Amino acid sequence: MFESILIITALLLVYFTIGWYISFRVKVFAYLDFYWCSSFFLIMGVLYFNYPEGQNFFENLNAIVLFCLYGIWSARLSTHLFTRIRQTGEDKRYIELKKKWKVMYGVYLYGLFVGEALLNVVLAIPLYLAIVNPTFDISNYFGILIFTIAIIGELIADSQLKRFVSNKENRGKVCDIGLWKYSRHPNYFFETLIWAGFGVYGLSSAPISFIGLIPYLIMLYLITSVTGVPPAEESSLKSKGDLYRKYQERTNRFLLWFPKVNTIIILMTSLLLIGGNVDMAYAQDDNAQTKSQAQRIEKVFNELRADNVDILDNFYAPNALFIDPIGRHKGIDEVKGYYKGIYEGVTDIKFEFSDIISNGSNHVGVWKMILRTPNLNSGKPVILHGNSVIKFNENGLVSYHRDYFDMGEFIYEHIPVLGSVTKYIKKRLKGE
Repeated sequence: MFESILIITALLLVYFTIGWYISFRVKVFAYLDFYWCSSFFLIMGVLYFNYPEGQNFFENLNAIVLFCLYGIWSARLSTHLFTRIRQTGEDKRYIELKKKWKVMYGVYLYGLFVGEALLNVVLAIPLYLAIVNPTFDISNYFGILIFTIAIIGELIADSQLKRFVSNKENRGKVCDIGLWKYSRHPNYFFETLIWAGFGVYGLSSAPISFIGLIPYLIMLYLITSVTGVPPAEESSLKSKGDLYRKYQERTNRFLLWFPKVNTIIILMTSLLLIGGNVDMAYAQDDNAQTKSQAQRIEKVFNELRADNVDILDNFYAPNALFIDPIGRHKGIDEVKGYYKGIYEGVTDIKFEFSDIISNGSNHVGVWKMILRTPNLNSGKPVILHGNSVIKFNENGLVSYHRDYFDMGEFIYEHIPVLGSVTKYIKKRLKGE
């Protein structure tokens, strides 16, 4: 295998050098992206023709399938990129690099070509693993499933963007249709998922198999922090301005997830689910009972402590269901036990309600909790923003109570080491 890797490295350097020379002659360095993904055919060719002596490649189902997956990905992306470059010419990223590097741009860009050649030696790790481990097991099926979902998703995302851009009426607008409604970069999201599929495909009981996930981690970092998302965001902001800023406000940066919406809207939906059809004028409800229940909510939240949980007997129904991110508690005894435990050691706690929206016996409270306990944040105040969905029964007692809040903001961020990790992950997800 070491011999094969050496041959692959040498041939990749030759291939990318030729690619650089052609790009330099035509003054279009965007072809680097094409050479990057098409070069995997060269890698697979070397691994096939240099297969271990005395063994038959076609008896290694593990390698055959993975070669097919890499081949499908490489052929699709190579064709897509080559066609796009032929139609649109130089990419904005390389235009900026040329301006930055001026007369030396050719030399520096050659370094970029060489860097990507060496990068591909590492990105081919799952292929090396498939050669030395012919076993086909459950991880292979999971890898195929992830890859299939990802390649289809990437095809759909590219197709939707192409269709949107080709419509002259959309000139100057931001593509926010289909998958682009749920992520600002669904194509990049699915591209990283493809590499996750390659990594998972090669996992086995052997610890060495986990190095197959290295390419996924590299691609995830490069796409989200270097060559993919950041320059695309910068370019879109320059060309679309405020339109793109508004798109950023409502659409997730990378992960494919539901659009960002006002928390109140989400809670209204929850209220609909537990309370039936709601008259949209419920915020103006003047019913005395409704107001009384809202006042009781605020009163109990602020008066409850570990040593007076018995006040909950007059607030919760005997069979009340209480749910929060920490757990699920059924019945007044479980609820009281939970509060007694979690409030133990609390020196001070206060809830500031910014709003309580009511519809009859159904309520949504929007609050800020200010908590002091020696167990968190070195005894300094912990501020937590959250929402509560509460439903009273016909006897005027709470039968359903669900709290929504960020566990990271509440607990994880205030734990040494784990807190730093949690904050870092949240910043990365926000794109900061």
